[in-house]
Amino acid sequence: MNMLKPHRLLPLLLLAALPAAATASLKARAPAQVSFVALGPAGLRIEGRSSDLQVTDRPDALVVTVPLAKLETGISLRDHHMQEKYLESQKYPNAQLAVARNAIKFPAAGQTTEGTVPATLALHGKSKTVPVHYKATRSGNAYDVKGDLKVDFREFGIEIPNYLGATVKPPVDVNVAFVLDEK
Repeated sequence: MNMLKPHRLLPLLLLAALPAAATASLKARAPAQVSFVALGPAGLRIEGRSSDLQVTDRPDALVVTVPLAKLETGISLRDHHMQEKYLESQKYPNAQLAVARNAIKFPAAGQTTEGTVPATLALHGKSKTVPVHYKATRSGNAYDVKGDLKVDFREFGIEIPNYLGATVKPPVDVNVAFVLDEK
């Protein structure tokens, strides 16, 4: 009978444990944040944000859901126009970004990984594949995750915002940041 020697067993155990992070159940910790920057002519810069987002860990994907009515730019009239006229948040209440778990490289303890992965963005009743750049840093059983993507609203049937002749130039930069804890 051929038995493995103890010094050969350790590497096998380490290899077996490697995918554990990729299959471990994860739970988002508050606070999380989504922000966006839209640019236009003559130095027009519109910044918005919300800390009201959910991250769901499914067996096949990490899913970030943003309630669109919670996005704020700091100017209530602009928020009203954004939510009612452009995003139509009553009809389409959420934006949802799903990234396949097997596309994400989960870092080892004390390490950082980053990459660009395809994701599915559901917005305004349409779904499109978009590239998402992410950076994940692991500390203990926690992953500090930051991601960014560019969104061209025209691809989702959303009119380009225009007010008093100032038109936002697509695409809009979107950033998310959250911490995931292994359960």
